[in-house]
Amino acid sequence: MSARPGQGKSEAKRCDVVVPDDESTIQDGVDAADPGDTVCVEGSESPYTEQVIVNKDLNLKGVNDPTIQAVSPESSATFTVPESGPNWEPIVFAFGGTESGGNVSGSGVVDVDVSGFTIDGNGSQPSARRKPAILFRNVDGSISDNTMTNIGVGGKETFGILAYGDSDVNVSSNTVREYERGGIGIIGDGGAHPSPTADIRDNMVTGSTGIGEAWGPNGIQIGYGATGNIIGNEVSDNRYAEDAFTASGIIVFESDGVQIRGNTVTNSDVGIACGSWGWFRPTAENTQVVKNEVREANAGVLLRAVTYDGYTNYDSSVSNTKVINNTISDPDPDDGTGVAVEALDHDPDYDSTVDNNKVIRNSITGFDNQILEGGTGTKIQAIEP
Repeated sequence: MSARPGQGKSEAKRCDVVVPDDESTIQDGVDAADPGDTVCVEGSESPYTEQVIVNKDLNLKGVNDPTIQAVSPESSATFTVPESGPNWEPIVFAFGGTESGGNVSGSGVVDVDVSGFTIDGNGSQPSARRKPAILFRNVDGSISDNTMTNIGVGGKETFGILAYGDSDVNVSSNTVREYERGGIGIIGDGGAHPSPTADIRDNMVTGSTGIGEAWGPNGIQIGYGATGNIIGNEVSDNRYAEDAFTASGIIVFESDGVQIRGNTVTNSDVGIACGSWGWFRPTAENTQVVKNEVREANAGVLLRAVTYDGYTNYDSSVSNTKVINNTISDPDPDDGTGVAVEALDHDPDYDSTVDNNKVIRNSITGFDNQILEGGTGTKIQAIEP
């Protein structure tokens, strides 16, 4: 009896189902597996052109870099989740709870790991509103050592990795590129349902390299009540317009207590943003932006609270955020700003504030404005050099 894919006989026991040896498709392998099994998918010259749905505890493991290629939009199943209103067309979808007629609901949580795959979006625009390469909902687990590419730039909301609901996910050592809306997103819904948490570490996230079409792409986002860490990632090429503050390399939006540390962000409208519109939640606070390198941005770091007439539902606040020991540079000086701290009121019924933040010991070069300071209680210390 020959060993299963891996590193010899010691690795064989890690594969309970092997594709294509035991089952010809990945979905058949998932369906045949018992909860807690490992499904190993062997690499081949041809991609596995299919949509993969997981609703059980499972380790989905690529061996020798198999490729999952998106099926045509006409052949793809679509789903809804209670944590986000639009319909979804994921390439790989893992979820806890139950599904009926494409509607996913319920509080169940599954343990799922996905590793070792290339996921090719085939450059297609989805029939649904949103198309992620990997979508987790109510999942504890990991997404690691995958490449997500050619997801689709052309007007629809396409993403690399997204997590919603009652999820706790490690997202590490992935390559994500060529998306329209976002590379990696950990997104709550402002509090009606449990919000996810994630450790996002050592990923390479690259936008389409050009100006965005319909959406301002964000490389990595934690938002709407989600929490987590964003550490040691390389994020580049998230642009919407030449002079805009629309797309961000890294953004924390209406979430609290996020750590952003040791990342490199290049060529974005905004390098690192922390913001609130008072849309689903009133605050973005207690974020730490420490020891990051930001290059080629209209704003290196942006702390912005805004109220918008017709969109805002609460007062908006960005507070108690620390921007410390970052290196922020722009080789082509223009009207940009190294660090901007600002409150903008466009709704007479609500107030925006940016109070009690700290901007200290940062190196800022190549901008017309080193610091654009607003609000009260913000502490500014020496800028180096």
